[in-house]
Amino acid sequence: MRLIYRTPQFLIIILLLLGTCTLHAQSKRAYIKAGDKAFEKKDYSAAFIYYGEAVTKAATDISVQMKYAESAMKLMAFNTAEKTYQSILENKTGEKKYPLALYRMGEINKTNGKYQDAQDYFSRFRNTLTDQDTAWAAKTASQEVACQWAMNYRNTNTQTEIIHFDRKINSPYSDFAPTLKGDSLFFSSLRFEKKAGKQYTKERTTRLMMSVDGKSAREPLRGIPASDSTHVAHAAFTPNGKFLIFNFCKNINAFDIRCELWMITQDRKGHWTKPQKLPQPINLSGFTSTQPSIAYDGGTGQLRLWFASDRPGGKGGLDIWSVPLDTAWFCPCNLPLEARRPQRLPEFDQPAPLVAVNTPENDATPFYHTPSGTLYFSSEGWPGFGGYDVFKSRDNKRKFTEPENAGQPINSSYNDVYYTQTPDGKNGYISSNRPGAFYLDERNKACCNDIFAIKIPEEDPPANIPQLVTKAPELPAPTLAIKVDIPQQFIDFVGLPLFFDNDEPDKKTRKTFTSKTYEETVLAYLDRQDEYRRRRTEGLTTAAADKEEAAVDAFFDNEVRQGYDRLGQLCELLLTRLTQGQTVEIFIKGFTSPRAQSDYNINLGKRRISSVRNHIAHWSDGALEQFINNGQLRITETSFGETTARLGLSDDLKDERNSIYAPDASRERRVEIVDITAK
Repeated sequence: MRLIYRTPQFLIIILLLLGTCTLHAQSKRAYIKAGDKAFEKKDYSAAFIYYGEAVTKAATDISVQMKYAESAMKLMAFNTAEKTYQSILENKTGEKKYPLALYRMGEINKTNGKYQDAQDYFSRFRNTLTDQDTAWAAKTASQEVACQWAMNYRNTNTQTEIIHFDRKINSPYSDFAPTLKGDSLFFSSLRFEKKAGKQYTKERTTRLMMSVDGKSAREPLRGIPASDSTHVAHAAFTPNGKFLIFNFCKNINAFDIRCELWMITQDRKGHWTKPQKLPQPINLSGFTSTQPSIAYDGGTGQLRLWFASDRPGGKGGLDIWSVPLDTAWFCPCNLPLEARRPQRLPEFDQPAPLVAVNTPENDATPFYHTPSGTLYFSSEGWPGFGGYDVFKSRDNKRKFTEPENAGQPINSSYNDVYYTQTPDGKNGYISSNRPGAFYLDERNKACCNDIFAIKIPEEDPPANIPQLVTKAPELPAPTLAIKVDIPQQFIDFVGLPLFFDNDEPDKKTRKTFTSKTYEETVLAYLDRQDEYRRRRTEGLTTAAADKEEAAVDAFFDNEVRQGYDRLGQLCELLLTRLTQGQTVEIFIKGFTSPRAQSDYNINLGKRRISSVRNHIAHWSDGALEQFINNGQLRITETSFGETTARLGLSDDLKDERNSIYAPDASRERRVEIVDITAK
């Protein structure tokens, strides 16, 4: 008996029914022939309609019913499939002629959470097998074991709360692959009409979308790729948010899709570069590379790309692969100056399969949670509740433990994929086609994934289900490429100056705090480099202007920008050491230039310290905030205003050329890290 292979591509992008086929008065034989042709081309939606018409003309023909049911299974139209398989089995010759109907009924009942009924159907199917059906025997035995496992472990993590997002985010089409970047939830959506030439078709295409603070989803702006004819999906940002790896995917037939990994980069003004296809060995011709995720791993501290692929060297179907990324190249210090200029990509190592977690079935949607050193992924191959379940494997110095099921209600008897978690481990997101997800067709309620939020309880779940990670393994200092020698000791950051624009952040106020981060204010400051150059050289001779212009450029390029880059490096080191369990205290002083009253400058210095504190708390989507909240990371602030500014600097409000735009005056507008202690 031949296994009818169920493609994993619905995880990449789920295709809905293409719409009503143009049907004319035809004979049963003509409908069957059209259905066979469509099924062979993997156009299962058309086959479903053709076979459905044939069934109406021959209601008792179980051979037609079997074709109709099989096409329904491909589309996950489980209600229609169940009724049709049941009709076949009620026929006195049905079970003997089509024993596969028993297996399919087992699959459907398992999907519906009826594990005992599913186990009974699998057992009946196993009794029909011969000694030659070894592959089917092994597959059926695995299903029976999974059903027993599900009956033993269901309804265990009852304190975990699953929240279905409303239509501000979800649609009747498929919405999937959520990822959090700051206060923005990025995800992929199949709600867009596909375009062929200048005409829109009945097919759908995928684009990236975002929702800010839970507001209605919209397409991202400012250079995030979109297409009317190609699927754009799976946003994966680096921890600093400056690099984005994503998928361009194309249909290779009516059902299967092949994806490639591409990348865009922000320049120093915040503009995105043009998309570039990642080279071999990341992308392999003829195979799919999809579902990227980027994180520092807990074994080496190395920045890594995780993705799913059906390339050779895996165990079968989709497998999970990883490859180290050149940490120096993917550093904010390496951002291009101008997005329109071509950027040379780094060289990539050969990706390696994660042998400990991959199975002969499909293993997909990887997400690595750096603070806990845990890899989450979805799989059909490990014992679960049905469909794809979420599993977790702990990373012990690049040796992954045997995967553990994440339990219910994170998992259901349907497909539960694209699990992701916030750095503090209190919240997460998942995509699922479980009951409650939106749909278009009453016959196909399980067609589409929606996005769900997860509230994870602080208490551990019951002991009879695998525990969520509560304590991270030790993380050594990151292993970095030799291009840039990023300091690995806190002492290397003592004395680090962080510079500010005049009267920033938040002009003309005596407040002592700000909601802005240092990144927000320094990027706006860097955008004014041309203005500083122009104002500093006004009225000077050519020779004098050239000298002052060079001094302004040297200050912005070598001091302002370098300070910002090194602050990012400090945050990376902080995450590593804090995750190891160290307690760290940072001592910061604030300085100003002497253009305003001393009490005003004292408060301005405090606002600048506040912006740095905000930057550390919000860095990498809040990866360090939990350590600030629990007291493991302390920031001790002392603002000295202008009292420590060097003598001789202009404080003449009318002399802006010297009091604002001179590099010496600019150097006094800073925050300085004066000491860092760790224990």
